Amino acid sequence: MMRHVISVPATIDASALAARLARKAAVLRDPSRRLCEGYGYQTVYEVPVALQKRLRRETIRLHAEALRSSADAVCDYSVFALLADWMRWLWSETPTEEWDSVLEEASATVERSEAIHHVVDGPRAAYDGYRWLDARNAAQTDRLIRALYREFGCESRVKEARLER
Repeated sequence: MMRHVISVPATIDASALAARLARKAAVLRDPSRRLCEGYGYQTVYEVPVALQKRLRRETIRLHAEALRSSADAVCDYSVFALLADWMRWLWSETPTEEWDSVLEEASATVERSEAIHHVVDGPRAAYDGYRWLDARNAAQTDRLIRALYREFGCESRVKEARLER
């Protein structure tokens, strides 16, 4: 039994990895899209900043809750990717005190992420109306994710994955 999370840029389809890791258990899906749609938005990027921050924090909280409630979980997303996306798009809108609070909230999720699968290559994700499939953005997000591993001191739990295309 183990709690798995997958750090993957939006440009890569990691659904096969999630299914393989889950075996018979259900894959826990990133709730971001559902939260956005609940407010009538298609993507998080079109949500006004104050609400976007609330939705992002709610996603982090739900992620921590999902990992807390199961000793055997597979999440098709990770708090690292969520935070990297925040850093990529909302950095200038996030004061230091607020960011410290976000990192504190995220730390519970990091502690419960026993196996972190960092996907570096794989099949191209199909456009789904939610993901932004820009390769340069994905590369920047990947660098931020790696910096977050160092920030949280969890590099020893990170396993790089290259998926078949």
